[in-house]
Amino acid sequence: MITFYDTQKQARAAAKAEGLREKVLSFVVRGGKLLVLDHVPDGGAGVQVVGGGVEQDELPEAAAVRELWEESGLRLPKPHFLCSYLWHGEPPEAFKSPVQIAHAYAFSAPDDLPDIWQHHADGHLFSFRWADLAAPGLDWEMGAALPVLWQFYPSVSLADSPATQLCKSP
Repeated sequence: MITFYDTQKQARAAAKAEGLREKVLSFVVRGGKLLVLDHVPDGGAGVQVVGGGVEQDELPEAAAVRELWEESGLRLPKPHFLCSYLWHGEPPEAFKSPVQIAHAYAFSAPDDLPDIWQHHADGHLFSFRWADLAAPGLDWEMGAALPVLWQFYPSVSLADSPATQLCKSP
């Protein structure tokens, strides 16, 4: 279940008050494609975007940049805040908490990145590829922020996806 916050400030206050883990998701876009990753071997982790926890005294924006570097090897500047939401779900056992606050960020990727690559991080091997932005096939409700991401890419229509909820404006 997803519940959107009106602002990131509101989401962060709720996380602090309720003792919830804060997570960031990094949506990297190149043309009409979204960077997605698969775990090697999969082990049921599904199709994901780069993401991870916000460390103590770290701003979510900094966490998004750091996680992107750690998990993919990419250093991309100027993340754009998309939205924050409360996530009640049944993620795989590897996730630290089934209830957490997620902050979604968009990054623009240069055209010269490879179409596929693998990167070792934190004892895991991630396999990266570009998926259709209109229907990237994300698992674990990671696509909740896609509708607001699409607002920045006019060639992608909301009609192209089954998603119905929009993140609220920051």
